[in-house]
Amino acid sequence: MRRTRLDPEIKGQYFGRAMEKGSQQELEQRLALCGPEDTLRGFFFTGALEVVRELDDSVVLERCIEAAGGERFMTFFSYPVGALNRLLYTAAWALSGKHDGFAAAMRHLGQRVAPSYLESGAGRVLLMLAGGEPRRMLNGFPSAYRTSVRHGDCSVHWIGPSTGIVSIKGSTLPMEYFEGAVRGIFEATKVASVKAVGRQLSLSDTEIEVSW
Repeated sequence: MRRTRLDPEIKGQYFGRAMEKGSQQELEQRLALCGPEDTLRGFFFTGALEVVRELDDSVVLERCIEAAGGERFMTFFSYPVGALNRLLYTAAWALSGKHDGFAAAMRHLGQRVAPSYLESGAGRVLLMLAGGEPRRMLNGFPSAYRTSVRHGDCSVHWIGPSTGIVSIKGSTLPMEYFEGAVRGIFEATKVASVKAVGRQLSLSDTEIEVSW
């Protein structure tokens, strides 16, 4: 049976900082937790590749295309999560110098996928249901996640009238990527100016506190 959570030994390595943030070892651990049934929509790939193309570096672009397993992705088709992880890490390594480190580069990649998502059918439904209300927008995240990602689960719970926790369990995508995506959705829709702060609970569990 495929593991969806870290074994104690691996978890100890991760939180003991033996595994460096953004390292090849960390990527390999994420890939080890992915199975063939773990997929997501093509716009995640096109959003990341758009950012890479802005570097105007053919060598980096070719490296990212190779990591992704291709350069053309259909918005509504599903592709392996492992391939996106490889693309995100390869892109973040290349963007680290421009964005003050790996973590900031990964947040930027997440932030830049938001417009592509909002142009999709799921994104348009999220906007319609939110009706310009930030609380309704956040409450719509679990449904939006299910229509776009078949990898882990997303839920929302509230700790205050304008503070909610987005909990993503069983997903190997980096916390910083999710943090950037949440921030990007709110920025792109102008529903509210939010503060999004992520916490990596394990290599496959993330929480993002969103407040306004």
